[in-house]
Parts: sequence; C-alpha cells; structure tokens
Amino acid sequence: MPGPARTAPGTPYLTSSPTDSGRLRLFCFHHSGGSAAAFSALRGALAPHVEVLAVQLPGRETRLRHPLPTSMADLVTELDEHLDPYLTGPYACYGHSMGALVAHDLIARRQARGALSPVRLIAGACRAPQLPAAFAAEHMESDDHLVRSMLDIGGLSPELLRYPDWLQSAVSLNRGDLRLCASRDTTEVEALPCPIDVFHGMADPLVHERDALAWAKRSTVSCRLHRFSGGHFFFLRESRAAFADRIAALLREAPDVVGGA
Repeated sequence: MPGPARTAPGTPYLTSSPTDSGRLRLFCFHHSGGSAAAFSALRGALAPHVEVLAVQLPGRETRLRHPLPTSMADLVTELDEHLDPYLTGPYACYGHSMGALVAHDLIARRQARGALSPVRLIAGACRAPQLPAAFAAEHMESDDHLVRSMLDIGGLSPELLRYPDWLQSAVSLNRGDLRLCASRDTTEVEALPCPIDVFHGMADPLVHERDALAWAKRSTVSCRLHRFSGGHFFFLRESRAAFADRIAALLREAPDVVGGA
C-alpha cells in the first residue's frame, strides 16, 4: 500500500518533507563519510507505522556544494534551527557512529532550551559521548593512512581504489566528518530525559562493549545494550534485517505508535 505523497523538503537537512500522517517520526543520522542513503531500506521496513526521515549533512550527494560547519557545536546549532519545525510531535532518533554523537548533542541542546525531547534515542556503533570519539584522531593522518584505516574497518569499498578521483572525494569527506567529531566538547552535560538503546556490533574494531555500556550515564530513564553480529557497519551488512526488526520492536514500545511496525 503506497504511503503519503512526499514533497520537496523545507530544509536541505532532510531528503523529503515529513507528511501529516500522524505517524511517529524517526530521524536518522548517518555515519562519518556516509549519507542519508544509508537508511533507504529502513524507510521501507518500518512503513507504514513509522515515518523514517534521513538527515543529510552538507558535503555529500545533493549537498556537495554546501560547506560542512567547522565544529560539531555549529552543526548542531544549524540542525536545531532547521529541524525544529518538524520536531513538534512524537519523534525518535537513530544515529550511527558519528550520527549517534550528532543526535545526542542535538537532543542535549534542545533539552537545555526547554524544547521537546524524543521518545527514544537509539545509538549505534558509538562510544558514549563523554568519551573521545572513536576514529576521530584519524583526521590528522595522511591520505594513505586514512585509506588503509577505512579499508580495515569496512568503511571504504576496495573498488574505489580503481578510481582515484572518487577515492579522493571519499577521503576528503571522511576527513571533514572526523574533524567534526574531534571538535566535540566531551564535558558531561545533564543526562537526557529519554530512554537510550545502544546497538553494538560484537566484532566492532572501533567500539569496545564497555565504551558502549557507558551510554548508561546519559539517560535519566533507562539504557539497554543490544548486541548484533558484525562489525562497525553491522546495520548495512551482517545484521541488516535484525537491525530493522529491533528498531521496529523498540518503537512499538512508544505509546504514540499505533499498531506494529
């Protein structure tokens, strides 16, 4: 059954405008070097009960000419301004790796100014935000070093090695995103007033389980760890179906979701 018609978004940070269907909205924040396209399959998997809205950061896909803010604080300030009109009803957030830090910092900013918080934050493949961001220091390394590191963690397709221009673009994009992560202030702020669920790939070479468990300090409500088969990008590979199923189950717990995802 087709969903509601989509219109052009009112902000470049969304790839499509939210509908007025009354569904719970899930805002998804992509990983370093990634894009909103990472959540295309999730949109179909959670329809028709949850509306997946993928956030597109500058410097990629349709936003190639848009400069990336110079710090995480500046990025979050922009996101708060651009997404605020769409965060007026029940919503949840999923962030993967860098995206989990972006989502956390956005929620913390909104909490500080008395704005509506999400019904749930789901953080994937990410150390707790009071810890140094995994992999962020790589932004200071040479291109060759960064390429090898990205290949090691599965964040770069070996096919790109055959296309120097595309490879350079991927390296530059990752470097800019990692610089954002490195710019974060890790000073602990007030814990968030929503449940946090932490998704962890059991073979993740960047995020140890103890660092994922440290998210427990960031919620005044509850925090649960969910283990998945695979590495840092389990949600795109080894545990793709399990990932969508787990999110659907978690969002069914939200009182504003009617039926089952």
